[in-house]
Amino acid sequence: MNLKANQGLEGLFSFQSLFCLLDYRSEGDTRLTIGGSRHYKTPYGALPSVTTILSATSGNKAALERWAKKNPGGREAAAARGTKVHSLMEEYLLGSNKDPQIDDPEIAEFWNGLPENLEKLENVLWAENPANPDDFGWTMGGDGISRVWHPGIKEDKNWGWAGAPDIVAEYRGKIVLGDLKTSNGPYYSRWPGPETPKGEYGKRRAGFMKYSKCQLQLAAYALALEHTINVIPQICMTFVATRDSVQVFAIQPATIEKYKQKWLDTVAKYYEEILPEKEKTEVEMEGINGDAKKK
Repeated sequence: MNLKANQGLEGLFSFQSLFCLLDYRSEGDTRLTIGGSRHYKTPYGALPSVTTILSATSGNKAALERWAKKNPGGREAAAARGTKVHSLMEEYLLGSNKDPQIDDPEIAEFWNGLPENLEKLENVLWAENPANPDDFGWTMGGDGISRVWHPGIKEDKNWGWAGAPDIVAEYRGKIVLGDLKTSNGPYYSRWPGPETPKGEYGKRRAGFMKYSKCQLQLAAYALALEHTINVIPQICMTFVATRDSVQVFAIQPATIEKYKQKWLDTVAKYYEEILPEKEKTEVEMEGINGDAKKK
């Protein structure tokens, strides 16, 4: 039961009655925090989010922590900004608010330029949540959050993940999986080369690392979308909104497949190396705390 990529989204709904036989609605919150990390309820139990796995396996965690210390409250402010812009995106794509009145000048800066790019998308199937509540409503939990999931490719291991995609739509007749990012600086699709000006190297390196992380995220969502709702993206698009401009990056099937493999390697690293070490540390800390209480 596969939706052929060249069918587009119109052919998808003939499968709807089959999927509706399975009720994956979550009672209460869909999104959970376990051990300080985001998880989602799924038919396979609570699975770590895509961002949880990416954060745990990231090689630049120390740099992020240094940035956070230098910019107290910056991480929270960026998250709040991203949430607001995502809400505007959802309303725009679903047609509930095509001309929002934005009072916050900062949010307006990041929103400017996005509508002219988003309007090129057609047949919107998903914008934070299913566009039509009757379609894939079972992916939504009691908290109003919709997610997709994948149990992993190891049959004898539950190496799964889950996440909440931003956009599923069509562009020129092809199925698009889209992700929206707000960023203080631009993204770069290439590692800075020897021709990069010395003063630009750090910025471009950071921009490339953010770009690469986003492609892994999209690859994870692409695999989960195919498993959960039988949609196979043909293009993955990243919309990067900065104060000055909007960037749109698109990767095609061959590149998507490469990032899928990189994602599966990342999942293996998380379950084989990162998670066991984290669990070991937590057990050791419990022992220390227990000894302290006895004293």
